Amino acid sequence: MPEMSRSDMYGSRARIGYTSPPLTTEVFPYEFYKIVPAGVTLVVTSLAIVVRSKDEVDQSYDISMRAAREMAAAGCDIVVLGGVPINLSRGAANAAQIVRDLEAELKVKVSTSTSAQTAAAKALGCKKVVVCHPYERGDTDRIAGYAKHFDCEVLGATGWGSPFNQIGRIPRHAAIEMGRAMMKAHPDADTILFPSPHWPTAGALDVLEREFGVSCMSAHQAIVWDALRRCGIKDRIDGFGRLFREF
Repeated sequence: MPEMSRSDMYGSRARIGYTSPPLTTEVFPYEFYKIVPAGVTLVVTSLAIVVRSKDEVDQSYDISMRAAREMAAAGCDIVVLGGVPINLSRGAANAAQIVRDLEAELKVKVSTSTSAQTAAAKALGCKKVVVCHPYERGDTDRIAGYAKHFDCEVLGATGWGSPFNQIGRIPRHAAIEMGRAMMKAHPDADTILFPSPHWPTAGALDVLEREFGVSCMSAHQAIVWDALRRCGIKDRIDGFGRLFREF
């Protein structure tokens, strides 16, 4: 193969690998390319999640380990392991060690959905949060509980009511509507959290921050921000929340 300089590649600034939990991944790459600066590309492997069963989570963990190795071999600058349930499936105490072991083995940066959101919440100073998620309302307590991994107190939480395999069909106004309802019910909140990077949230962040004077943190925003910063890309990006503008 002829020698090629990095400037001739689509990912001339950074190639970000992402193991994407949904077997059918749609929204994540669409919003990724709305946000990132030119010269940044996404290398994605879809995992096995359709209904979020334990078997699917276990299978997805195994696929993500193989995908991480293949992404490193392909020359990605960072590998992001998607899915908080997958990240924590071997125990929260083991999650950080798994990342350290992979980095040592692969000689490439490794991040997770969990660690990215933890870093973003710390940067924003999130303490008292409301949670708006896309899934069925019976999942609310479990999903809101993930905020404890980000050192946040949850004041209230709500869900849109979508089955997992239909979240790509959620309308773009859903995140704004839920955020407004949660802030009116819990005006003491300092942050609106949007778990799951696989439904439309990018367009809600600036709108709600301006309207309520709070921070907004979506899983998608946090993952992309963390990956960019860890790859040395410090661009301040407008239109997608304080996280990209200020940190």
